[in-house]
Amino acid sequence: MNAETPMIGRTEAQPAWAPPPFCRSSWSSEAARALWEPRLNAVRDLIEDMGMLTSGEGCTLVVRANSLRRLTALAAGWGVSCQSQGPAPETPHAVAAGRHGRLIVRIGNGGPPAPMAACEADPLVDPLWMLAQAEPEARRFDEGRGLGVAGHWASNPMLAAIGISIGQHWPSGFDCPAATARGQALLDAAAAHGREEAANWLREILSWPVSWTALHGIAEIKTPVFRAIRTTPWTAARHTIERQGSAMPEGAARGLGFPFAAARMARRRETA
Repeated sequence: MNAETPMIGRTEAQPAWAPPPFCRSSWSSEAARALWEPRLNAVRDLIEDMGMLTSGEGCTLVVRANSLRRLTALAAGWGVSCQSQGPAPETPHAVAAGRHGRLIVRIGNGGPPAPMAACEADPLVDPLWMLAQAEPEARRFDEGRGLGVAGHWASNPMLAAIGISIGQHWPSGFDCPAATARGQALLDAAAAHGREEAANWLREILSWPVSWTALHGIAEIKTPVFRAIRTTPWTAARHTIERQGSAMPEGAARGLGFPFAAARMARRRETA
């Protein structure tokens, strides 16, 4: 951790009450929702399906409850069993990791789910902030309470809370070699199974600019077409992560702040 970057949560008095875990999303417009909501759902299906189809003799996945029937049929076609092992544990950062309200599903001879020790390292600090503050090249602003980061699309965990990330693992950083390799393996598997379209959407979505802002136990994650609100450890001051992107989505909203289109165009003009 850089000495100029505050470790949020650790030095602050925690309130006696905290909201129950939740994650909700909303769209910038009905047009954006009509275009991108089906694509997000197809990407979530792809991530779960490829986790099964690339697992060899079997695996254990953390999936959405409504995916069980689809995965059972897919496993039957593969000639293996698919059994629910009950709900995923409600760990301190289950929401941030996209495991809140999910099921553990065992495919064939699968072992335990992929560990999330890096994500759960400190229950009082959001795992996205822990990841960003460890980035040596992070751009610091707002007296260290803001961090600007960049990296490979497959190492992007900013949308994990809504089920959009590479596989079942938490990356070691925003440019994680293991995550990059997992991303390429997923693209290769998708191509082998005729799922290139959804794989391309996954790569595009994880290449968008996205921001995370936390204050008083609530985090807001903003993309150019939707935002998500979720629980996070309580902080007395606002903390922000801005992940630079390499692509803007069709139907992106225009606005004055990051990550919206007008703000990014103005920033490009300033740096040209």
